[in-house]
Amino acid sequence: MRQGRTPNHREQKVDQRGFRRRRSLDTLVIGAGISGLAYAHGRGADARLLVVEASDSAGGWVHTERGVWDDERSELRYERGPEALQAASPEALALFSGLALELVPAPRSARKRFLLHRGALVALPRSPLSCLSTPLLSWGGKLRLLGEFRRDPRIALGGSLAEFVRHRLGPETVETLLDPFVSGVWAGDPEQLSLRATFPDLARMVEEQGSLTRALLRRKRGGAAPAAPGLCKPRGGMGSLTRALAESLGPRLRLSTPVESLRREGARFHAIAGAESFDCARVVVATSARAAAELLAEASPEASRELATLRCESLAGVIHAWPRERVAHPLDGFGYLVPSREQRLHLGTLFSSSIDPDCAPRGTVLLRTLLGGARHPEVVEMSDRELLAVVEREVGPLLGLRGEPPWTRVLRYRSVLPRYDLAHPARLETVDRALMRSPGLHLLGNYRRGIGVPALIEAGSALAREHARGEAQPPGPEGGLDPAG
Repeated sequence: MRQGRTPNHREQKVDQRGFRRRRSLDTLVIGAGISGLAYAHGRGADARLLVVEASDSAGGWVHTERGVWDDERSELRYERGPEALQAASPEALALFSGLALELVPAPRSARKRFLLHRGALVALPRSPLSCLSTPLLSWGGKLRLLGEFRRDPRIALGGSLAEFVRHRLGPETVETLLDPFVSGVWAGDPEQLSLRATFPDLARMVEEQGSLTRALLRRKRGGAAPAAPGLCKPRGGMGSLTRALAESLGPRLRLSTPVESLRREGARFHAIAGAESFDCARVVVATSARAAAELLAEASPEASRELATLRCESLAGVIHAWPRERVAHPLDGFGYLVPSREQRLHLGTLFSSSIDPDCAPRGTVLLRTLLGGARHPEVVEMSDRELLAVVEREVGPLLGLRGEPPWTRVLRYRSVLPRYDLAHPARLETVDRALMRSPGLHLLGNYRRGIGVPALIEAGSALAREHARGEAQPPGPEGGLDPAG
């Protein structure tokens, strides 16, 4: 559409900072990660909104990249962020369906998980009965599991994950099972993470049912059967989702457009981004907690201060491809996790080509090793050569890797996973109270109500429905934006 004055496009005089025009619109979405994209898509094609993203690509860490293998004759496909969807929520299913994206189930063998136990990989039990035969727990530890019903349900619900599981299931379960699980999902320490922040529904159900076992059984019986495979990903990789979302927005998405300032002006907001400024009725900040804290310094100082206290974990990732004949392990699973007591720098390795056989050519396996997190935050500062040496030293003997990997990529994820610490529930309450005093300002992100892709989709879609229904009508006159202008 031609630039200039239109019914949805108001041009003002050059302001004192030299901006050519100040545009009016209904909603400005800051951040084109998965939650911001899901929100914008959920508002529909007629919504007068603009999504601005500081980087040169949409999707945040949900991104699929490609490399070449075998003298550039074959192509590899690897994930920068989540490897797959562990479970597709109704919100996620609706989004994939609306975007005409096919969800491809992982092979059944990928359901198997391994744990490093006393220097060897051992399959995790997959049923209550197999817990009795697993070598991962001693007979004392197994008997402790059976006594879970007798524990006082009121104790430890307000404490850490480790405190709760230690009380319900014993210290051996914490060290052997919970510790590597938490490092694999949050890259964190179960002694530091809040039960109510990480598993709020589970804490509530235990309080109601009086037992963790009864709560889990009730949760399993009460949930509707999912309409998609438990472990799956869109055809073409996880990046297919963010690409489709970005394409659906068209010119309403602007990349390489960092927001320099955001402040309230009466009942509306004023944002400066690049060579433009925007007058907004509503702002949705869908960034990392650190970026949100900086953006809200003027618009909501109290929320800004609270978000600035949130610590985040950093990781390093090594993607390595191998000829199948040079890998001794059958790779018949999702991957393996490493408990802290094994004293390794890496947290685990994903068997990427076992989860998605199409990501690598026939006869090639693709692996992804994650290192660092709360256990070893210094790892992210190691050189590529040092990280590759760690993989050779720690992963090589476990999987029977022979020689050097012919193809590698090293990734660094700085401050990527928020630490849902013991102060997090109170932190979110303070942030929510601050937002109530600033109508029209909304926050989305992995520091809010969950770090997984389904949780982020659900949060963005739910907020979009709320706004579309008019339950949170923004104040001020209606405006619009011609994003192409």
